Amino acid sequence: MYQLLFYYYTIPSIIFLSIFYILTKINLKFRRFLLIGYVLMNGIYLYWRIAYSFPTITIFSSFSGGLLLFAEIMGFLQSLVLVILFWSPYRRKFRSLKRLKKLPTVDILIATYNENAEILNRTILGCQNIDYPKHLVSIYLCDDGNRNDIAMLAKEFNIGYINRDSSEHAKAGNLNHALTKTTGEIVVTQDADMVPKRNFLKRTLGYFYQEDVGFVQTPQTFFNYDIFQNNLFLHNEVNNEQDFFMRSLQTAKDQYNALLYVGSNALFRRKTLEEIGGFSTGVITEDMATGLIIQNNGWKTVFVNEALASGISPETLEDFIKQRDRWGRGNIQVFKKYKLNKLPELSFIQKLFYVDGVLYWFYGIYKLIYIICPLLYILFNVYSIEAAFTDLLLFWVPSYLSGQLMFKSIAGKKYHSLLSHIYELSTAPQVFWAVFKEVFAKSDKGKKFHVTKKGLKQTTSHFNWRIIRTQIVLLVICLIAFVKLSLTSYQSGHAISFFNLNTYWLLYNIFALTIVVFVAIERPRLPLFVKVIVDEIINIGKTNLFAEDIIISESHLILNLPYRKKLARQLKENYYTTISFKELTDLPIQKTKLKTSGNTIEVTFKINHLTKENQKALHHLIYSDMKNQVGEVKNLRAWRILHDVNKNRYFNRENYLTLR
Repeated sequence: MYQLLFYYYTIPSIIFLSIFYILTKINLKFRRFLLIGYVLMNGIYLYWRIAYSFPTITIFSSFSGGLLLFAEIMGFLQSLVLVILFWSPYRRKFRSLKRLKKLPTVDILIATYNENAEILNRTILGCQNIDYPKHLVSIYLCDDGNRNDIAMLAKEFNIGYINRDSSEHAKAGNLNHALTKTTGEIVVTQDADMVPKRNFLKRTLGYFYQEDVGFVQTPQTFFNYDIFQNNLFLHNEVNNEQDFFMRSLQTAKDQYNALLYVGSNALFRRKTLEEIGGFSTGVITEDMATGLIIQNNGWKTVFVNEALASGISPETLEDFIKQRDRWGRGNIQVFKKYKLNKLPELSFIQKLFYVDGVLYWFYGIYKLIYIICPLLYILFNVYSIEAAFTDLLLFWVPSYLSGQLMFKSIAGKKYHSLLSHIYELSTAPQVFWAVFKEVFAKSDKGKKFHVTKKGLKQTTSHFNWRIIRTQIVLLVICLIAFVKLSLTSYQSGHAISFFNLNTYWLLYNIFALTIVVFVAIERPRLPLFVKVIVDEIINIGKTNLFAEDIIISESHLILNLPYRKKLARQLKENYYTTISFKELTDLPIQKTKLKTSGNTIEVTFKINHLTKENQKALHHLIYSDMKNQVGEVKNLRAWRILHDVNKNRYFNRENYLTLR
């Protein structure tokens, strides 16, 4: 029987998946065969799990096996949503401003509560840099913190300032209050840290030529490294952890008019907001609820998959966990308040994606089950699967391979399933507890809304073990289990059997939990650097030089210049000088580092002072220029990750003091 299954099911399945994975790289239409293969092979695997490998040895084994089977079935059901989403390749066609009968008036509402002036400076400058007739755009700082210095900031930039006596209903209440003070035909909502690019309105407003379009959403992208990129030294080697949802899932949902409003970088028809009574209140994820109500009222929604505005990703693991805690609880609150029978106009597919989005936040339960099950077997001899390892491989290999290849065909070279596992495992216990309390306890809607901290100045490393103490405990238990496994093998006179499900499972969990522990080591943060293509003569002091590109930040410039003996001597002697290029004129700079390597001189300058004109020009080059790559999704280079981690560790160590 084993040989029959091996030759007539396992091997043909592997061949089938390999062929269509290769064909998918040539034409995405072949991805459908991978998706069909995934559904069939996982269906067969789950049937085998239920009928032939469910443990019945003891009541404890049956309970453990039931938990594992529950996690596997829920994972399969949620993955069916991916099959639907990515069944057909989809990208919305661009609609230019020429489609509009006349250009609408636009109100940009920047919602702020406790963000500092430095952060708001960027956003205001970004909004003022937007390429759109100035008499048609009004910018407002909506300050729920009611701060005098922010009122002065608005006056300094000659923009509107809106405050209120209380901060009732948090961000949603803030925006609703602003709606009563403004009149623009289109309302743009921007988080305090989200800096729009120059072409933000040109790439989005054209979709409102259709009278039934209620809102247009662009992805939230980020100009800083997220906690995984920063703390694991994976700076440019992996994409931001939110990119798969923001860029891939949102695009796929767009074809079904099931797009999520994500709270920022969005444009609304004022008429739409007035029809639904403004932004939804009474839940902590008002953005999700607002989008649902708009779709239930029959409005169409549009997703523009371009990095048109970028902000600050959570900068510590603690803030990342708090954000996920808030999102998880908020999804449950929305589901409690807006049950399916209260959204009768949503289509079946919209309701399916809505429910799937809520169910996703139970991932903490599934992750904990996958960690606990092998521990129960190794430490207490409690089975989760009752089957020979060879039998398991016959059904598990096609199931696992189909899942991996399906994800790769969807994600391309931009994301990796292991990284997704690390992201979720780093918050699993905390999100599990938050969701559990929200489901089974009364929602604490009076609890103060916590805004994610932004613009932290982290100058030293520290290990925040308290925030992941549950993961540390789980890692210690896993290591104890491995020691027990080793001692048992030694006492029996045999080496550890790697042809054993629980051995593989345990080692995988140890590896993943170890990575999560490293994520909790908070590293110093370097400023954002952007490579600006110059291709022109620049002026340094009294010297004119041709430069192809300059690497710039808000505080530093890095130049790589062809080696010349005279130039090297001048740069060595001149500690203070000025530089002019692009829109920057006579920018005062101070040399902090000079390095000669072969035919190249690398010189780092610190910016000493910024006039208003130079500040605006500098922010435009870094954040608003469409040519730079801020917020763009890159291809992963998995085979180079270890090399790049070591390189980035060296860069952090050698350059932090120079660039602080």
